[in-house]
Amino acid sequence: MAVGELVGTAASGIMVKMGADGTPTKSIDKAAEDAVLAKLKASGLGFRVLSEEIGEVTIGDEPYYFLHLDPLDGTFNAINGIPFYSVSIYLSKDDSRFGYVCDLAHDSRYYAESGKGAYVEPGSPSALRVSKTSNLKDFSISAYTLRPNTARIVGIGDAVRRIRTLGSTSLEMSLVASGALDAFIDLRGMLRVVDVAAGKLILEEAGGLITDAAGKELHLGGNMWQRTDLIGSNGLMHDDLLQLIGGGAN
Repeated sequence: MAVGELVGTAASGIMVKMGADGTPTKSIDKAAEDAVLAKLKASGLGFRVLSEEIGEVTIGDEPYYFLHLDPLDGTFNAINGIPFYSVSIYLSKDDSRFGYVCDLAHDSRYYAESGKGAYVEPGSPSALRVSKTSNLKDFSISAYTLRPNTARIVGIGDAVRRIRTLGSTSLEMSLVASGALDAFIDLRGMLRVVDVAAGKLILEEAGGLITDAAGKELHLGGNMWQRTDLIGSNGLMHDDLLQLIGGGAN
């Protein structure tokens, strides 16, 4: 069954196995992953794929490209019929890098190539640029935390205009790239390389700044189990956000 047919149905949430990342794979996750892998196989090209559900798999005789795949970012939303979920693909070869995030509910496609900017479709490709908001009291952000460390977000909640928790990391990072949000903050320590690789490139190519919660540059490799906090912003108040969560220099 196709992903679109499963959205919002009881069948979409059936657990079919434990994913390679250590979290349950629901039937809609598997359908999404199967659809992407089928397209890759049909292309006739060679890929080394790192995917959230299946783990690492090689497609073709010569894996020319390395691909980070999150086939369904926002599983909870899709299962419950909330129209905010995406597929995230990050493609690399030597020094070439390409990130692609598709809002599956609205068919909005965000993409970036290293050194060539970030764009959104449909229609004629429109260049993405982060917001110019330069005062925290005007900031609109998406933020996550996790018990028992919810206090880490309190300082930010008292400083910014509004907080949302939307449920699709790659799509939220793309919204920061578009200027719709001013920052994205995830303090759960659970983000994986497949979650953030494409969105990171899109946000950076749109002029944004991304670090871990200590203010250090993110280095994303091929380790599926690499976990991290993340702050992505328009860059104008990044240090202030870091200080509010206790990760920035005083």
